[in-house]
Amino acid sequence: MIKDRLKKVLLGLILTASSLMAVDMDDYEFQTSSLVGIEGGYSALGYEYGTPTNNNINRLWIGNMGLKLGAETRDFRVFLSGRYFYDSSSSHDYIVTYGAEIQYKFNVTKIFNIYMGANAGIANLAFRASGETFTRTISDPYFGGDMGMNVHLGNSVDWELGGRVMSIQADNLRNGKTYHVNQIVSAYTSIIFKWKMD
Repeated sequence: MIKDRLKKVLLGLILTASSLMAVDMDDYEFQTSSLVGIEGGYSALGYEYGTPTNNNINRLWIGNMGLKLGAETRDFRVFLSGRYFYDSSSSHDYIVTYGAEIQYKFNVTKIFNIYMGANAGIANLAFRASGETFTRTISDPYFGGDMGMNVHLGNSVDWELGGRVMSIQADNLRNGKTYHVNQIVSAYTSIIFKWKMD
């Protein structure tokens, strides 16, 4: 009796396995694309400089360029990114960020999608204040979010419009004066090149 039950269970497992093998497994595989993006934007760097009793709150308007490498599925995108921010006032020797973004895509239509996500990385800044003969440097983590839309220009190119906030919250204290970086807020556009991964 136990042998009969065991035979029935074994026969059922074999039939189930053979029916699963007949299903086209491509329907269950992730359809992924590789991504390369070239980004340009305009940003506001918020910072404070001075002593606790005499502190100036400032905003610096800077342009930025970036390169993004990543991948996407139907609903998600991830990027590794690097950005250079250009300070036309020359008060900053350099402003550079390296990081990663993960985004969820809302596939609204076949023409475009909307995305929201989170970002994190490292921000590197070098700054010389008025009247100082030395350069202050900051290399601290940032965290933030971004959102925007992708317009599909074809199967292999997207045009991206978005906004991003990177909260740095870093201090450099020298000679009794503190240089505090708040955040970088950016409006940006990108051309995203994409191709199918094997």
